[in-house]
Amino acid sequence: MANSSFRDKMRPYKRWLQHILNGAPREFDAATLPWIDKASTAEIDAFLKSFPVPENYPYDLKEKLEFWQKNGYIILEKAIPEEWCDKLWEEVEYTYDHHKEFGMKALVDKVNNNKDVPLRDVSAEKLRGIGARLNDYHQASVAAKKLLSHSNVATFLKAIFNHDVVAFQTLVFKYGSQQGAHQDFPWVTSGIPSHLAAAWIALEDIDADSGPLFYFPGSHKNQKFDFGNGILHKGGESLRNPYQFEQYLEKTNAEKGIPKQTLILKKGDLLVWHAALAHGGLPITSNPPKTRKSLVVHYSTKQAYPTPLRFGSHEKPVEFINNGISIYGHPQRPEEENVLKMGETWQEENVKVTQ
Repeated sequence: MANSSFRDKMRPYKRWLQHILNGAPREFDAATLPWIDKASTAEIDAFLKSFPVPENYPYDLKEKLEFWQKNGYIILEKAIPEEWCDKLWEEVEYTYDHHKEFGMKALVDKVNNNKDVPLRDVSAEKLRGIGARLNDYHQASVAAKKLLSHSNVATFLKAIFNHDVVAFQTLVFKYGSQQGAHQDFPWVTSGIPSHLAAAWIALEDIDADSGPLFYFPGSHKNQKFDFGNGILHKGGESLRNPYQFEQYLEKTNAEKGIPKQTLILKKGDLLVWHAALAHGGLPITSNPPKTRKSLVVHYSTKQAYPTPLRFGSHEKPVEFINNGISIYGHPQRPEEENVLKMGETWQEENVKVTQ
């Protein structure tokens, strides 16, 4: 027993030594970084000469790319039609009311040990409560697929990656997450950690006391946190925990003088952020608590995410494509794909691509 206890105590140190000897990565691989992360102004100008942009694209793409490179995020104002936002939330409310019909999962505070649980096993009241989110809602929803692949965001994503883009994980929030500072890449993983971006689509006007999102501009360039086995968190193997990760991010940004900024968006506005941008959710301070209805989407490239890895599948996927964004069908629940048809008739206006 004594020897067993000693081995248990020494096991973390053994893993740490293996991590050192194996040279586990402490930074993104420079060879596979998205081009924009290392491009010069001249290279951005040259890229834009050949990149196809919709004729009515409402943003200055050069300005957005340069801002992204410096700050690790951009805001696309009025990117999504407000009517689409309203209709999607009507559909979400329908899903709450008919939750027993769906196999999709949710993460609900203090339910199932804070692990994912099927909607049918949770009450509609809890699904609507603070600390709840719907996972991968887009699999069942045509409307969600069209929001996350709208040409306004698709154009920017295709520009920053310069590869075929895949949308692969969505989260629907009714209330703010109130989550501490974090970066996405240690948790939302793809075959190439730097091939990751996320978008937050505001489905209603956001108030300052509804637990808005906060972020640290330029923090994507900071040295990565070492979980004790590299930059990715691996449950049961990592020697450091999420709280230490949060403390590292807060301390590092404070030392560098990077301010914590709060994001107040209007309905239909959209934030896109870099895989390594430090961000989180502020506490909800209103009484009664105000909602922060939103759709969060994660994107990668086909190079890094060629199959539905999130669901453990390496088979050739069923694939839906809109505006050049690929969305893989759910390999375990094909019968639920696109059963929510709210967005079937939605059309974008005057989308014409020019070279």
